[in-house]
Amino acid sequence: MIKQLRSVVAAGGAPATPGASPRAAGERARVRPVVVVVPVCLAWVLLLCLAQVGVGTQRLVVVPWLALAPLAASLVVGPRATAAVAAASVLAVAGLSGWGSGDLGTGTGEVRVAGSAALAAFAVVGAHVRQRREERIRSVTRVAAVAQTAIQHPVPARVGDLALASRYVSASADALVGGDLFDVVSTADGVRVVVGDVRGKGLPAVHTAAAVLSAFRHSAPLPGTSLADLARRVEAAVAPRLGPEDFVTAALCALHPDGRLEVVLCGHPSPLLLVPGREPAPVGRRPGPPLGLGVEPRVESGLVLPGQRLLLFTDGLLEARDRQGRFFDLDAAGRALTAPGRPGGGDVQEALDADLEHLLADVRRHVGGVLEDDLAVLLLERLPGALAHAG
Repeated sequence: MIKQLRSVVAAGGAPATPGASPRAAGERARVRPVVVVVPVCLAWVLLLCLAQVGVGTQRLVVVPWLALAPLAASLVVGPRATAAVAAASVLAVAGLSGWGSGDLGTGTGEVRVAGSAALAAFAVVGAHVRQRREERIRSVTRVAAVAQTAIQHPVPARVGDLALASRYVSASADALVGGDLFDVVSTADGVRVVVGDVRGKGLPAVHTAAAVLSAFRHSAPLPGTSLADLARRVEAAVAPRLGPEDFVTAALCALHPDGRLEVVLCGHPSPLLLVPGREPAPVGRRPGPPLGLGVEPRVESGLVLPGQRLLLFTDGLLEARDRQGRFFDLDAAGRALTAPGRPGGGDVQEALDADLEHLLADVRRHVGGVLEDDLAVLLLERLPGALAHAG
């Protein structure tokens, strides 16, 4: 089954976790280098002085090396800490010149001390410039984080008769989102879901993903819009901004209150239906062309009953490989995600969140900790008693 899904991806083409505040994390990140780097640099100054004394003080052979201490500090810590190291370095040069060679009052000694002071001052200025630049980058990063969160936010914990959990893992260390996307919208006839993957990376992919999500959020709740119509509307909205070789794979789902599931695959891997006691089964086996390449939506049907789960994902999960080139075992992962019976639906949301965390941990272990592609995963479960309320 998984081999079939991977062949679909080959043919088709293409979170926010609670934690400490960014300000607190940034303060801790700035404190640690000061605690470590400054003592190391000062120890370097002391060791060089002791080494000079050990080899004799008639010729000053370590003075140029003393400049490394403030220069190294300027690469890591702020101007104040760098100034402390710089002062120690200049004092060491002056001390060695006066006590060691006895030429502090001569032109040679004065030039030596002046040169060391100039290098020390350069290091302090360099630390100040670097710190200002880092502050600007942090400010821009915070703005980008807010913008990215507005584009791709975690889905609600519950929509209609469904409990949901989602995760987004960007392959870029400097980005929260990329070209993968997902969203969930409540409609008069149930819940509609999209999971997609934009061809390409970087800002163009983020812009296209934002356009897909905007079109989906606008069109999905419209009365009388079938799932096939929704696919056409989304493509019509994003096609003008796509290049000749650009496209978006997507899986569109409609979950009705009576348990019916409709799926339209636009070059995207099939969602997996997870039923206790059964093997994970793909829903939909006839993907059409991706968005942007002339969609031909084919609506395929399934059934999601209370206690059963549906896993939607992008090919970052399907094509995750270890160092030997072996694919991630999605069948085994699907079996692990199969929901046991929980009378009354107790702790469904906690179980969904925990299971997704375990899934991502398994993926990271499989790939050796570094993802080569963005990964979006959405796990939903129909709540017990939902069909009775629908009836």
